[in-house]
Amino acid sequence: MIQIIPAIIAKSYEDLEKMVRQVEPYVDRVQLDIMDGDFVSDKTISGYEELIKLETKLKFDVHLMVSKPEDQMYYWYKTGADNFLIQAETDHGHQDLIKQIHSNDKRAGLVLNPETPIDKIIDLIDDIDSVQFMTVHPGAYGGEFVESVVDKISELHNRYPNIPLAVDGAIHTGNIHKVIAAGASIIVLGSHIFSENRDVGEAIEEMRTLSNNE
Repeated sequence: MIQIIPAIIAKSYEDLEKMVRQVEPYVDRVQLDIMDGDFVSDKTISGYEELIKLETKLKFDVHLMVSKPEDQMYYWYKTGADNFLIQAETDHGHQDLIKQIHSNDKRAGLVLNPETPIDKIIDLIDDIDSVQFMTVHPGAYGGEFVESVVDKISELHNRYPNIPLAVDGAIHTGNIHKVIAAGASIIVLGSHIFSENRDVGEAIEEMRTLSNNE
């Protein structure tokens, strides 16, 4: 089964709660995108403070688009989030950070921006629980799909067929088949389901049906 995971970008607690309530009936897991205004130009809520207050049965992946993820992990361990996705480009000792995440009974994955070669993470491939490919340049919703990433997904899948591969960014009905055929088993959806005038539930179910018919 292909997993569909909504990606939430929140600028306030109210944003977070609203988007969580929108997707709660349709999924059991979401991805919370956290940006520090440094690694990417956009900035979101801190996330860990808001997540502690939020009452929901949803499980959380946290995508840390931040320059120094190690500086905030202590706070994240106090939340219910159980999977942390670290940008491969922010390597200040990823091996130690991954060990720390695992020692706190959480999962750890690495995220590759479109231009980052997969060799960047090969030394850590046996230590991580997943790899996520950005199919847009990270930041706000609405980036353009980077076609060249499809070949990288296929290459990593062929080399390491047992590691779960996720894709995040500008995935829609016209390209979902490409990333699944390349080896992706986790589809992260942001603007496709949270765009104006779109029924969130219908958008999720449409993509779920398409993905599991591939």
